[in-house]
Amino acid sequence: MNLDDLKERISTEARQTWDRIQESAAYNQLRDRYENMTPTMQKLTLVGSVAAVAALILSVPYGNFTTSNEAVSEFEGKRMTIRELLKVSRESSEMPNIQPAPPIDMLRANIDNQIKMANLLPEQVKGIDAGAAAGGLIPANLAEGTLDVKLAKLNLRQVMDMGYKFQSINSSVKMKDMVVTANRDDNRYFDVIYKMVALAVPQAPPPPPEEPPSKGKRNKQPTTEE
Repeated sequence: MNLDDLKERISTEARQTWDRIQESAAYNQLRDRYENMTPTMQKLTLVGSVAAVAALILSVPYGNFTTSNEAVSEFEGKRMTIRELLKVSRESSEMPNIQPAPPIDMLRANIDNQIKMANLLPEQVKGIDAGAAAGGLIPANLAEGTLDVKLAKLNLRQVMDMGYKFQSINSSVKMKDMVVTANRDDNRYFDVIYKMVALAVPQAPPPPPEEPPSKGKRNKQPTTEE
């Protein structure tokens, strides 16, 4: 079928459809009502009909446009979620491996060694005592133990240096508090209580044991007779 025949067929079917519409009772009733209207009402009816037909025609592309926007928004949301997951995964893989804190007795010995290396006078060292149970920012189940390091008659530089040295003993040893008061005998110096806590770092599970290599069948070498 060529293009001319197709046009003629469509035109014929359109005329037949229009003839059937004109012969229908509903069309005749609507035409009678339209003809009985005032010219102003006829114009309004015509404009309303054109607007309704235009809205019906435009509703199809508008619906497709709305569906496309929803699909794009959903895609962008999923893409953002995937990016956040990749970022978290990358950051978690780059996190340093925190070593476990030393036992509390070893921590006490390390602190005592730092005090000796600082060449403090005997009267400046007031003792290293077991501190109160961890609480507040550090729950008790996340602490191996606490120590209160009491020093006296420190100048401001010594206060900062000793705190830095205690904090640097181990990455899992933290200073949760520091109480500084002026010395009663000489207010140019300070009495300090360093409250140290050893964190309970969870240990990574040991890797599973390697499976022994499977024993393959050995190929027997043929023996040669002389």
